[in-house]
Amino acid sequence: MQPAESIASPEPERSRIPGLGDLRVRVSSISTELQLLVGLAALYAFFAVLYPSTFATATNAQNMARQGAILLVVAIGQMFVLVIGGFDISVGANMGFVSTVTALGMTEHGGLVPGLLIGLAAGTAIGLVNGVLIAGLRLSPFIITLAMLTFLGGFANQLSSGASVFGLPASFQWFGAADWGPIPSALGISIVVLLLAWFVLARLRIGLYIYAIGGSRDTCRLAGISVVRYEILTYTVCGALAGVAGIMLASRVSVGQASLGQGYELLSIATAVIGGAAIGGGVGRLSGVILGVALLTVLNTGMDIAGVGEFIQQMVTGAVLVAAVVLAQLRGVDLRGLGLRGSLGSRRALAGRVSAPSEPSPSNPPRER
Repeated sequence: MQPAESIASPEPERSRIPGLGDLRVRVSSISTELQLLVGLAALYAFFAVLYPSTFATATNAQNMARQGAILLVVAIGQMFVLVIGGFDISVGANMGFVSTVTALGMTEHGGLVPGLLIGLAAGTAIGLVNGVLIAGLRLSPFIITLAMLTFLGGFANQLSSGASVFGLPASFQWFGAADWGPIPSALGISIVVLLLAWFVLARLRIGLYIYAIGGSRDTCRLAGISVVRYEILTYTVCGALAGVAGIMLASRVSVGQASLGQGYELLSIATAVIGGAAIGGGVGRLSGVILGVALLTVLNTGMDIAGVGEFIQQMVTGAVLVAAVVLAQLRGVDLRGLGLRGSLGSRRALAGRVSAPSEPSPSNPPRER
C-alpha cells in the first residue's frame, strides 16, 4: 500500500493556475495607467489654477496637442524596440537628419513629394541599419545607436553646410503646422500612426512575436521564430517613425536643421517607461505611452509658462525618468514575487499559439526560419 503522501494530489501552485498570471499583469498595467491618469489630472489642475489665463486656454491646448503628437509618434517607435528588449538613442539625430534631407529634397530636388519620399526612406534606412548591426551582428544597442547619433549629426551638417535649410513650400505645413479641419494636422498624423501600431501589436502575429521575443528569446528560438528578423523589423519601424516625427517637426517650424530633434531620444524613452514599458523587454502598452506623452507635455508646457529655465526643465525630466525606472523595477520585483515570468503578450504566445518542442535532439531538432 502506497504512503498517503504519494496518493494525495499536490496542491496547485498559485502561479500555475490558468489565466491567473495574465490577470495579475492586466491589473498591474491598469493600475499603472490609473496612477498616470490621476497624476496627469492633478498636474493639469495645478497649472490651470496657477495660470488660468495662459495655461487653461484653447490656444495652449492646441499647442500642446501639436507638441505632444510629435513626441507620441517617436515614442511609439521607441516602444516597439523596448518591448523586444532593446532601445534606440539615435531617434533624435534621426529626426534632425530627416528634417534636413527632406528640406533639401524640397528646395533642390523637385518639391514636396520628392522631399517627403527622401525623408521617409532615410528614416527607414537608418532604422534598418541599426537593426542589422544590433540583431544581425549581436552588437550592443547602446554603442550602435550612440555611434549612429554621432554619425547622423555630422552627416546632416555636412549636407547642409552647417546651416539651417529654409524656403520650404507652403503646402508642407499640412504635415505638422496646419489644421485638418477641427484638429491639428500633427495630431491627425499621430492618430493614424497610433491606430496602425495598435493593429500590428494587437491583431497581427507580428505583434505577438514581438512581445514573446521580449519575454524569452531562447524559447522563441526553440519555437522556430526568427528572432533576428523580428528584432530588425522593430528597429526599422522605430527608424521610420522617427523619420515621420522629423518631417512633422520640420513642418511645424518650417525649417530643416541637424539639431532639430535634439532631446527626443530621452523624451521618447522616458514617456514609454513612464507608461509602463519595461527596459529589458516583454512589457509595453500603447495606452501607457499616450498617458506618458500627455504627462510630460503638460509638465514641460507648464514649466515654460511658469518661466522655469531650460536647464532646470532638463533636470526635472531626468528626475522623472529615474523615478519611472525605479517604479518599473519595483513593479517587476512584485511580479516576480507572484511567480510571473514575462508579459501578458509573451505568456500568451508561449502558452498558446507559439509552442516550443520539449528538448532539441537529433530526431527533434529546433526549426529555423
